[in-house]
Amino acid sequence: MPSTRSHSQSSIQFPKTKTAKLQTKAGLRVRAKSDIGATVTLSPVSNALPLSPRKRLGDDNLCNIPRSTRCSPPKQSRNENGPQSPAKGRRLIFDQSQPATTPPLRKGQGSSAVSPQKRSQETPSSSSVRLLLEKASVCTQLFKQDGSCYQQVKSALNTAVPERLLAREMETATILSFLKTHVSCEKPGSLYISGAPGTGKTACLHKLLQENKEILKGCKTVYINCMSLRSSQAVFPAIAEKIREPGKPSGGKDMLRSLEKQVTSKGAIILLVLDEMDQLDSRGHDVLYTVFEWPWLLNSRIVLIGIANALDLTDRILPRLQARPHCRPQLLNFAPYTKDQIATILQDRLTQASGDQVLDNAAIQFCARKVSAVSGDARKALDICRRAVEIVESDVRSQTVVKPLSQCVSPDKESVSSPVPKKVSLPHISRVLSDVYGDKMAGGGEESFPLQQKLVVCSLLLLTQQKKMKEVTLGKLHEAYSKVCRKQQMEPVGQSECLSLCQLLETRGVLGLKRSKEARLTKVSLKIEERDIEYTFKDKILIGNVLHAGI
Repeated sequence: MPSTRSHSQSSIQFPKTKTAKLQTKAGLRVRAKSDIGATVTLSPVSNALPLSPRKRLGDDNLCNIPRSTRCSPPKQSRNENGPQSPAKGRRLIFDQSQPATTPPLRKGQGSSAVSPQKRSQETPSSSSVRLLLEKASVCTQLFKQDGSCYQQVKSALNTAVPERLLAREMETATILSFLKTHVSCEKPGSLYISGAPGTGKTACLHKLLQENKEILKGCKTVYINCMSLRSSQAVFPAIAEKIREPGKPSGGKDMLRSLEKQVTSKGAIILLVLDEMDQLDSRGHDVLYTVFEWPWLLNSRIVLIGIANALDLTDRILPRLQARPHCRPQLLNFAPYTKDQIATILQDRLTQASGDQVLDNAAIQFCARKVSAVSGDARKALDICRRAVEIVESDVRSQTVVKPLSQCVSPDKESVSSPVPKKVSLPHISRVLSDVYGDKMAGGGEESFPLQQKLVVCSLLLLTQQKKMKEVTLGKLHEAYSKVCRKQQMEPVGQSECLSLCQLLETRGVLGLKRSKEARLTKVSLKIEERDIEYTFKDKILIGNVLHAGI
């Protein structure tokens, strides 16, 4: 049985792997030696190669072929077709007619799952792009706009005492002559300076007191702003505190009598300056009478200079001074600035700060015309221009610009005159003017000005035109208001409600009130120009009818 099974079973012959490998190697060596420098075409399939790649050695593993970068086939084909010189002088030629196809991605593999090394190989020009971006960031950079020129202009447009006073040569000469006549010669006297706010009254006096200290040598100067006093009677303790000698007690209970003894006793001349003097107005005007009579007391050493806004304070409030001609003060009025004078002041301030290029000349002229038409207040013109500069500065500083580093100046090498990024033009001045005057005068529209308030203002305008008085009492105003309402066939309000209307108008800046213990004696005055009332109320028909009918 065993012999039969061995004869009937055929043997299976397996190929020898080692012999196949040697034959394959030998064939490749012979072909390589005979075809050095010739083109070699690789066949995609080779039956002679073993199944496992790890067992391939030498030429079987294609070790003599340059390794290509592992990336997508299109880029791989570009890399492989580049100017590469394969080992042993052979060149690889691929069929360019066949389109390159991208093999599908495996499951869970995406474009983002590429290592940084492969990503840098995929974009060979990324390093050059990065270098260009770095170079561009070095050459150019974002910078805030330079606003140093605006700071200089704002500091020049302040309302402090300027270096030189313009358009006040005649007034300055009058005050200087008064100081020389009375202070230098120790001769008592009084000077009353009047004028609207912002016309340079206090500025001129302070400037002269600073520059003429030789005239004031040996003189004791006492300056009091009456706006800081709680009442009109409080001026006497304030004066006594400043003129009393060290070590001596104050006047005590009888303050007024002790003050008169001090100002009539022997000693240096006393220059008493009372700014905002109209705040000392009281019932009976006793305080103002007393102060104006001090220079004319026997052996007096008082030289009085009073400053106030009212033009006719001495004529209207102090009629007893008219009966005593030797007690009358010397009068000096500061007229409101004209448009040419305001423009000159503004241009002079800008020239000092080298800010001629910041404000446009048309804007300066426009501001000067508007301010001179409303009030003639130089301080108001300076404030308006400074506010316009602040608006432009905030707009410029909120912007960023791209500049080359070669044009950017370091802080230690900052240029003296930097260019002006943006000028202050006429629209900026117009915007500030509407904020300063428009809201106060227009009041936010016709609805915000009730009809009764319009009638009160028209009645006050009629009274000031007929009686030629700047101030009227509330009692007279209510009488005129009642007559106007009857002519317009309207019902007037009572006196207490009329006072409430006047208080509302005072908060808007249209009227001014000087309160008294009795409501009927409260003094009312207009704070805006007569020609601006129509613009204020935006009601020409009503105002025309009221003014035409009269009281």
